Amino acid sequence: MVALKPGVNIAGLRPEIVVALIAAESVFGDRGVVVTSAKDGKHRDHSRHYLGQAIDIRTRHLTDKQKKEFAELLQVRLGDDFDVVLESSHMHLEFDP
Repeated sequence: MVALKPGVNIAGLRPEIVVALIAAESVFGDRGVVVTSAKDGKHRDHSRHYLGQAIDIRTRHLTDKQKKEFAELLQVRLGDDFDVVLESSHMHLEFDP
């Protein structure tokens, strides 16, 4: 299941990020996927978030081992046009061809 943190703006997400979200749902399985940021929030200048090419996914409910395993598996499934970055508080998915 995919859920949105209240206030997350998904309007205008690129189709590629929607595909990445579907892939994340299959990787996370019954642990669920919570999108914590999309086109909203504060990000660095020129962030792909503002272009609808990036989302952040909650990871606080995962062990460190699961975080690493899920990030690696998701990167393999998505391929070279995507970046999967494990941050301290979330997993960042970015379409970056």
